[in-house]
Amino acid sequence: MENTRLSNASAAKSRPRKFVAGMAAAVAMAIGCSGALAEMPTSGSIIMFGQSRENPYFGQNAVGAADIAKKFGWDLTYVEASSQEQQDAAIQQMLATGNKPIGIVLNPVSGAAAVASELAIKQAGIPLAILNQVPSAEQKDLFDVYGGVNDFLSGVDAAKLLIAGAKKAGVELGDGLVVNTVAGHTAAQQRVEGFRSVMEKEFPSSHILADVNSGGYLENEGYSVGSQIIPANKGKFNWIYGVNDALAFGAMRAAKESGIVPGKDALFVGGTCMNPTTNAAVMAGEIVGSSVQSPYIEGAAAMYALAAFINTGKVIDDEMYLSSDNPPSIDEPPHRWNFMPNTALEGTEDAYKNTVIWGKTAQELCNYS
Repeated sequence: MENTRLSNASAAKSRPRKFVAGMAAAVAMAIGCSGALAEMPTSGSIIMFGQSRENPYFGQNAVGAADIAKKFGWDLTYVEASSQEQQDAAIQQMLATGNKPIGIVLNPVSGAAAVASELAIKQAGIPLAILNQVPSAEQKDLFDVYGGVNDFLSGVDAAKLLIAGAKKAGVELGDGLVVNTVAGHTAAQQRVEGFRSVMEKEFPSSHILADVNSGGYLENEGYSVGSQIIPANKGKFNWIYGVNDALAFGAMRAAKESGIVPGKDALFVGGTCMNPTTNAAVMAGEIVGSSVQSPYIEGAAAMYALAAFINTGKVIDDEMYLSSDNPPSIDEPPHRWNFMPNTALEGTEDAYKNTVIWGKTAQELCNYS
């Protein structure tokens, strides 16, 4: 698998100053264990600061992390936020108590804008694992371990799926459209960078006509953006990349309403399997292929990395691509960047049944929304 160092190109966005009522109480319930750990604790609390679980991907991140924490006898409390300022305020509230959890798992709302909170957690001596948005090499002193997806590679895989789908359909790839997520979301930016890097190399005459932020991650957001950019560019493109399968599916719905036939007039690719609806579109060939970027496995990967750091007190300052066969050992120091498996899926039912990651089939893992 490719060994690609990621960049963190996103800029901080201004956000409204609001705070979730009751956040302080949620944090207070989660803490109470000393952060000075001489050995692997058999009980205690982990705090996971994340984004809204109304997004099923982030909900499954929390489930995966909580399941692995439970294996070690730890409780996990999830504190969600809808803006980086809101998340920063929750972290500052936790730190102000003076009590320390065993460790913290952080899914930042904005990877670039979360730097101050990461620094504060490190200065407090609390083990910190990050997931979902890959920190750059320049940020390595701000966290202990990263466990999760390599989003640059996710974009690379999506481009390869698109190219393979075009070859299968006998289609020459021309210009295309990108349906993106929330402005400033580092992971989405890295996916587009990876996608673009392959397309520029393999199809230098192909251009991205529009790269539009949808304001969300789900099918309805993809449909909304698709309804704007597809009619405006009709006849000028023959592929659409949605940075996840739900966005690609939503854009495909909009394309059909404009008289565009998937697989004939335009090819659609996302690259992150999600639910029975998107999976069916992959198996029908309407979406050219997908990959098992499982949020459950991502949450588990972050927790395994954190547990290994807590257990050994060490970290290997490099990156590791984790095996799909078994979870990593916590008896060995984790790497700084621990990239979860991201297995490609063909558009067949057998591929979903027979692809297994850490004992769970793709059919199980690709069903969270």
